[in-house]
Amino acid sequence: MAAIDSNPASEFSLSGLLKRVLRSPLTTVLLIGLGIACGLYFPDTARALTPLAHAYLNLLKMVVLPLLVASVIFSITSMMQDPQSVKYLGRVGIAVLVVSFVAVLLSGTLSLILQPGEIGDPQSRIELGKFINSQGHVSTDLELTLASPTEAERPKGLLSIILNLVPSNVFGALANGETIQVLLFCLVFGLAAGQVPKQSSLSLAQGLDAVYRACIILTNWFIWALPFATFILIADQTASVGPEPIKLMARFLMVVGLSTVFFVVASSIIVAVRTGTSLWAAVKAYQPLIMVAITTRSTVASIPWMIELLVERLQFNQVVVELLAPLQAALLRTGPILLYVTGTIFIAQLYGRPLSVADFALIGVSSALLALTTTGMAGLVIISQMSILCGYLKLPFEAAFALFVAVDTVSNTFMTLASVCTVTASTAVIAPRQAV
Repeated sequence: MAAIDSNPASEFSLSGLLKRVLRSPLTTVLLIGLGIACGLYFPDTARALTPLAHAYLNLLKMVVLPLLVASVIFSITSMMQDPQSVKYLGRVGIAVLVVSFVAVLLSGTLSLILQPGEIGDPQSRIELGKFINSQGHVSTDLELTLASPTEAERPKGLLSIILNLVPSNVFGALANGETIQVLLFCLVFGLAAGQVPKQSSLSLAQGLDAVYRACIILTNWFIWALPFATFILIADQTASVGPEPIKLMARFLMVVGLSTVFFVVASSIIVAVRTGTSLWAAVKAYQPLIMVAITTRSTVASIPWMIELLVERLQFNQVVVELLAPLQAALLRTGPILLYVTGTIFIAQLYGRPLSVADFALIGVSSALLALTTTGMAGLVIISQMSILCGYLKLPFEAAFALFVAVDTVSNTFMTLASVCTVTASTAVIAPRQAV
């Protein structure tokens, strides 16, 4: 019997050791470094492995909408029975204002200090102009100060934006991945289901709970392959971008990167304080979520891991977390704010356009409002929205667009990390802990 009992114990130890290794922050750093090296020195190998990683990304994304629908409807229905639940929604509004203000202030200050658009070296300016001209449909002369901007797309009004959030066909919204429209449907449907007598809605609640738990199980299965997918995607991204655009946009990426590091560190500290654990323990708990954010470059695709981190590992209230995580993923758009503020100031500095205090205020407010419309958008679409800000300030956006496209992979990774960590920390601040 002793020999028989030893096998399960050794298997369990091996499984636990493998899990600790794969979820270690050091493993993440090592694989990112290896991915960068593979992309630089073996680009053909990196591109050949890419289809495997894309198939894995599709597996990750396929659980997002079912989990979103099940968790939000279930949470709204449950919270309708609690008259104190309204206070959580009010705190979300405060979080949006605070995070937006900090993001604008931080990225704006770093942009003024580091001057990412100031290129004093004539050779660097020539190389920058050559790179833009090499993009084909874009042509400009960076020796000039300001070119006449083309007619920018007129920004949509607030009423138009709100009306576009209402889905005409919820199944079409699900099929197209329209996250905001799906979320609005879930909120309205959950409010209606909360008015149904509890006995009648019990079967619905049980079905939604089963869907939610199945999605969490799938998430735990998929996480085993995440480190290897991260390596492949980092290698592919490095091979696609190459070192030259990163050198040209180094200071812009430095501003966005430093801003992201601030939000990641601040988020880890907040979670550590809320859970009463050490900072290192919080960083280790964050590691799978950070890897998902780097791999998918999607805040929406990271929602299952946010919920798993806060509920399963950090023991926050499940009902509140399942409501707040998807809701704040749509409202706390930290990453796009960093891009819009830093990018607009970068373009102004690149073309020698002085900015007044009123201009900075316009950039800050417009960036915060414009970022609210970016949920579910691809990285290039988010970048293109910057033309609205440049139109307000009479800045030529089309030429600089090629520069942002060239480093989209890197900047989009920073944006996702900033948004994901901010949503996690804000949810941890608002949600109560589970009773032990």
